[in-house]
Amino acid sequence: MASNHHLQRTSQYQETNQLPGAEDETTIDLYEVWELIKKHIWMLIGATVVGAVVAGGLTWALIPKTYAASGTLFLTPRVQEGEIDINSLNSNQKLVSNVMNLLTQDNIMSLVAQETGLASTEDVRDSLTISNTDNTEIITVTATTEDPRLSKEIATTTINTFIDTMKDSLNVQNIQITDQPKLSYEPVGPSIKKNAAIGGLAGLVLGLGFLVIHMLTDKRLKTREEAEKYLGLPVYAELPDLEKK
Repeated sequence: MASNHHLQRTSQYQETNQLPGAEDETTIDLYEVWELIKKHIWMLIGATVVGAVVAGGLTWALIPKTYAASGTLFLTPRVQEGEIDINSLNSNQKLVSNVMNLLTQDNIMSLVAQETGLASTEDVRDSLTISNTDNTEIITVTATTEDPRLSKEIATTTINTFIDTMKDSLNVQNIQITDQPKLSYEPVGPSIKKNAAIGGLAGLVLGLGFLVIHMLTDKRLKTREEAEKYLGLPVYAELPDLEKK
């Protein structure tokens, strides 16, 4: 009987003396988070620096550099008696989207692949970027590969093959090259600075996440109010935090 009575009292004590907030939803005190950040500021700075260095280093060491070459085409309007034919200008504006699509058609891409020694039309198409300057009839053809000479060759061959095909097949004579692709040994990617910034941000977020999770899972009694609520007894004395003083 005494043993059963003791077990019953122990069970009642455990039910009435749970940790603060055990039955409530977990909430985050922003002030407490701010204090936690200030306390571990150097750890967060270190996580940010490590993330940036790792991301930048991996980008430099593992991701190959790419090189680009660009050329531009211009759809020239018809000129009559020293004035631009407005109908021709409007026609060229509507023709721009068609030209951009025709540039990467299989018949053009297969010829470029043969000239440049690439394995397939998809290899050529994947290396190309076709863009149009807003409100103009200027079309830019950009080839990007890991070889600067190959990039120039792809861009040049694509432009020349397209113009020859348009003249022979559709008798289109008003497409002019305004800027030939040039050889450049300056890499256009990857961006080490950009990836380092992303890595630094990831390190900071992971550090903050670790601190917040640690705060939410830490069940230690840290304040006088928590101790009184947990024990159900008043606190008559507490030792000062000598480190803060």
